[in-house]
Amino acid sequence: MRRLSLSAGIFFIGLLGATSVQAGNESWVSGTGSDVGNCPRTAPCRTFQFAHDQTSNNGAINVLTAGNFGPVTITKPISIVADGVEAVINTAANGAAITVDAGDGAIISLRGLTIDLRGTNNIGINFFNGRALHVHNCAIRKGAEGIRFTPGGNSELYIADSAIADHTFNGLFVGPSGNTTAVLDRVRTENNGEIGMRFQGTAGITVDATLRDSVSAGNGTIGIVAVHFSASSTIKVMIEGSALLDNSTGVASDADGAVVRIGNSTVTGNNIGLRASGSGVIESYGTNKVDGNNTDVSGTPTPIDPK
Repeated sequence: MRRLSLSAGIFFIGLLGATSVQAGNESWVSGTGSDVGNCPRTAPCRTFQFAHDQTSNNGAINVLTAGNFGPVTITKPISIVADGVEAVINTAANGAAITVDAGDGAIISLRGLTIDLRGTNNIGINFFNGRALHVHNCAIRKGAEGIRFTPGGNSELYIADSAIADHTFNGLFVGPSGNTTAVLDRVRTENNGEIGMRFQGTAGITVDATLRDSVSAGNGTIGIVAVHFSASSTIKVMIEGSALLDNSTGVASDADGAVVRIGNSTVTGNNIGLRASGSGVIESYGTNKVDGNNTDVSGTPTPIDPK
């Protein structure tokens, strides 16, 4: 009997431990939740920040019902997931709706969020410390800048099925100080005051970006630009099957070490369609429609045959 009771006690303690771990790895928020406890599905919390603080590394914050969940500073590898539910952030803390300061190896995933900063001088997502950022099915609008991606180490950026619009400055600013790979699928940057998508780097690094089936339209200065702050950096941008419409300049490569390759894309309605300056290079695969701009080509883009 003693042996049986002892075994049962150990089993019960094990169950408690498993429950605690599970709660730590998966938390929940709701528009009618309360910031108490550890945010299980049966008693969801009210804000992303409180839920973040209850969630362990590599865990997930899930949105149960629609709501406005406030700003959050992310300091660990974590996911925030809103599937089929409207999850809004329209206030900022420390200058951003979402701040990522999560450590060199951290992977952050954001899905299904609406960040609407209502014309304030704040950033939608400010990622300055982490390994990788995944943004899927998000809308980011009406701030100073949509996404600012400036980590110090080697990093990765993935954005898909998202819209970044109506910002005072840049829609997307990619300016790391370590080697970076960026992949954008079906991303729209629209009506931003300066640049739709800006890719730049510092001394000795490579930024390698690929855009597919995307749109950059109505931006005040440039739709997509590759530029650097040091002659020893290499900025490579591949644009495939995309549209550059009604910007001051559609596509620009603005410095030595900056290379933009473009194919199967439409560049129209801009003041300047394609602009290569400052020893920057634009290579066209000859499968583009560059027409209907006030000036279709400025500088000497290099024609290359499709491969």
